[in-house]
Amino acid sequence: MQEHPIHDEITPSRDGVWLPAAAIASLRDLTARYLDGQHVVDASVDGVAKAFAAAAHDGAQPPERLLIAVRAVWRDFGFSQSDRLQLASLYDRLIRSAIKRYYDD
Repeated sequence: MQEHPIHDEITPSRDGVWLPAAAIASLRDLTARYLDGQHVVDASVDGVAKAFAAAAHDGAQPPERLLIAVRAVWRDFGFSQSDRLQLASLYDRLIRSAIKRYYDD
């Protein structure tokens, strides 16, 4: 198993202070599993996306703020360039699912 450093203590930037800490922790775990080769993560992606979309609704945040907040958290994880390339598909799935959930709720 290769080590993929992910910053453990993420303090969301002002763009994402309304995102639930539990969902951020779940996203951290999800990305670590994905980098370790576990690519069957649809249920986990959906769970994190649902939590992010619900938080956006609860905080009366528009979808643009949701995208900005998720991107800020993603950036704060501090992935290496190689890891970012491996995670591109996962990030795309997460964003698509969060936006879909946002409009479905």
